[in-house]
Amino acid sequence: MEGLGDAPSPRRERSASTGRSRDGGSGRVARRNLSGEVVDRIRALIFDGTLKAGQRVPQDTIARDLGVSRLPVREALISLEAEGLVVSEPHRGTYVVPILQEDIADHYRVYGMAQGLAARRAATRITEPTMARLKQLHELMRKTEDESELHSLNWEFHALINQTGGSRRLLSVLRQLARNLPREVYEVAPGADPEASRDHQELIEALEAADGARADTLSRQHMAREADYVIAKLKRDGILADDLD
Repeated sequence: MEGLGDAPSPRRERSASTGRSRDGGSGRVARRNLSGEVVDRIRALIFDGTLKAGQRVPQDTIARDLGVSRLPVREALISLEAEGLVVSEPHRGTYVVPILQEDIADHYRVYGMAQGLAARRAATRITEPTMARLKQLHELMRKTEDESELHSLNWEFHALINQTGGSRRLLSVLRQLARNLPREVYEVAPGADPEASRDHQELIEALEAADGARADTLSRQHMAREADYVIAKLKRDGILADDLD
């Protein structure tokens, strides 16, 4: 997901059962913002297939493995239910909701609309220093073959556009949407993808020409392509319920 999510951070390897870190640390969640951290962990377990559709979420196990009480786990599940990823049943527990292809497609369609609005406004607001940085980021993305660097550069590229054209409310929406999928689901492959690179170049040209309508359209198309990439990845990984029938 592109721009205005939490800043990119190094990916840590997780255990197959609970997402515990294998980076030499204890794997325990930092004490600040506990429920938010637990939300991220459980969401990642859903999207990597560790927690499967229809499975009861093992709250005690997750709490123990993350070194937290059950309270932040329960709070996390409330947030995830609002996202449509789990459902709570009285006296039974909380269960993972099947993820459908249309869920992912709609997520990116809404994200594209919000990002397109920011790009449309940015076309009339962008400054020369910001434009110069966008061009520099584009060139760096074209040359790098480092996966983590490419993700970070891509994040900054879109964040600059969003920050230039987005209202506070729009930026808040974009941040929330960016958090709704784990980084592992949508991060791009090493090397600059030709279609993504062309999208970025055309977006720069539209912004330089102050063509807000074109920038809007390009942003939506770019997110539609990312949706196709993510859907294909989730299909390969056996995550989408549509493919389990």
